[in-house]
This record gives sequence, C-alpha cells and structure tokens, in this order.
Amino acid sequence: MKYLVTDYIPEEVKDAWQPFHGRLKKLNQTMQDALEWISEDLSYFQTDIDADEEETPESFEEKLSHPLKWLAKKSSEYGKYYSESYCTALVQKGQPVPADLTPFQKRMIICQLGGGNITSILSKLTDQRNAVHLLQNILSLYPGNPIKAKFGQRDIVNYIVAHISLNCLSPQTQKGASLKDLQALCRQFPSDKRKCLPSALFLLTLLFWPEDHDTHHEKETKYEIVQSAIEHLEKGYWTKKKDIPQRKRRIYTHFFLGSGKGLDKFVHKKKFESVTKTFSVSEKRMKWFRGEAWKTPEIAKMLKCVSGWTEDGVVYLEGPQKKKFSVFPLHVPSVPHGNENITFYLGFTFRGPVACNIVVKK
Repeated sequence: MKYLVTDYIPEEVKDAWQPFHGRLKKLNQTMQDALEWISEDLSYFQTDIDADEEETPESFEEKLSHPLKWLAKKSSEYGKYYSESYCTALVQKGQPVPADLTPFQKRMIICQLGGGNITSILSKLTDQRNAVHLLQNILSLYPGNPIKAKFGQRDIVNYIVAHISLNCLSPQTQKGASLKDLQALCRQFPSDKRKCLPSALFLLTLLFWPEDHDTHHEKETKYEIVQSAIEHLEKGYWTKKKDIPQRKRRIYTHFFLGSGKGLDKFVHKKKFESVTKTFSVSEKRMKWFRGEAWKTPEIAKMLKCVSGWTEDGVVYLEGPQKKKFSVFPLHVPSVPHGNENITFYLGFTFRGPVACNIVVKK
C-alpha cells in the first residue's frame, strides 16, 4: 500500500519494475476518475427502470439492467482494495474505525461504505438495507467542522449528499448539519461556475431554492444563484446529450420540492413507493405515464405546488422579479397550447428544475 499511494519504491523492485512504476502509482487516481465519470453519466441518464422492474438474479447483465447497483458495488470494491486490511475488518464488523487515520485512508473507507460518489450515495435511497447505519458511519469519517476543513469539490458534494440522503431516510437521526450549514459549505465551490462539477451545480439548485419565510431580497439572491447554476448545467447537459440516441435522452429526476422546511423539503421519488407499492409494475408505469399518480392524495400532500404561467409553449415560474425564470416541462405534451396561468410540482435534475403535473388554473 505504501508503494501504491506514496513516492516510496522498495530497492528490490526499483530497477526491475522501472517501466511500470508510473502507471502503478497512477492506478488509484485512474480508477477514481473512471468511477466518477460513470457516476456523472448515470446522474444524467439513469432511468426509473431500476426501481420499477422486478428483481432478477444477479448476473453479468446486472451492469445493464441495474447500473446503480453495479457502480455502488465497484466503488465499494475500489475502496476496499486501497484500505488497510485491519480497517476493512472493522468496517465489515460494523465497528468504529480509528480516529488517527490519514485523510486518504478515511476517503478509501468512505468509498468502501458506499460514499465515494453521488450516485453510490443516492442509490442507498433505493436499496435501503442498513443504509441509515452506513450513512452515519460515512459522515463520522469527515472532520467535525467541515467548513474549516480544506475540502475538494468532490468531498463537499459527497458530504452534502450523504446528509440529504440520511435526512430523507431517517429525519429523527439527522442531528448533523442544517440546511444553512450545507449552504455555507456550498460557498466553497468555485465562484467561476465553469469550474464547478455538474454535481456541485445540481446541489446549488437544490439547496438555494427559496423558502416561503425568506425576505424579498433573500429570494432574489437565491434565484440568481439557482439561475446561474442552471445556465451551466444546461451547457453540460447539451454537451452530454449530443451523442446520445433520442430514445435514451430521458432526464432523471432525483428529488422533488416537498411541503416541508429545511432539509425536509427534499422528497426522493422512493418515498412515493409506499403509495404505489400495491400496483403491479405495468399498472404503476401507466399511472405515471398518464399523470394519474400525481393526483394521489398521499403524493399531493408530500409535494409543494408552485405557480407559473406559459408563454408561447414555454413554462415560467412565478416569483423571480429580476429575470424571467423558465422551467423545462418533464413531459412536453403537458404544456397547454395557449398562454395560461398554471400550477405544477418541481423536480430537480442534472439539467435543472423541471415542471411536473402541469395544471391550468381555473
């Protein structure tokens, strides 16, 4: 391990392995970059197939039918390979790891627990076995005061997403960072949005969405942050999309704007399953396709209804004063033909916010 992750080279292999030292020592970073690249692509283009299809036995084909599980498994294996054996043993037994580990060792254990990238963390909301305990362990490996710690963009993203996911699964156990703490952490993202990771831009749209109790000035400031992030998310989306066949371009909605406050306002689609679990797979798909599922009282109660209007086929959000705020409709045919006042639910994607269940105001 010392050879693989530091400059150290044992004398006995110094000359014999001369052609390979560079590549072997870069292997860790190469694997991390590859997993991050796959995670980013899945953040854009995964579909609900993983959640909707009936379980099938694990096989070589799982990487096609269950990409989230495949990535979570590979990320965990990567962390395991680069963790010290005694740390791996502690993790497997569910015991706390020593506090005196190096930042690199902690990062590898975080990967092993499933916290190495945004997709692996969010997959815990779909596969909830032991997820609360794992997320608590992941967060315990970060510094006590992350705002003072020198985090890289990826670390900030993973830390924030782990907090949001834990709050979705078990709000009562979430004693850590508040929405304001996570917003403060976001201010460490580059001020030049072109240098922000897509996942960082996504979190800006999520965390800085205005709340009802905000002052007019606070709302305008937040809308500006969100609109700036969306502008760069859109550019990244079209760059990704140009080589993707039309049938695979569906954008995935990670969260919806809920009726709660603070971190409780982020509703993951998995929460809808308690309402739709009595339906068969085909029945569930048809209810979502026709828009009937949105009208279920339990789902309507979870979500916050926002107001807007349509103009020449474009959906706009009611509220921002300085700049018109257009919202992409999740299903284009649902946009009324005329110019109408409307209400809709808001979803958060890697393209920006989307409008769901568009209804014309009577």
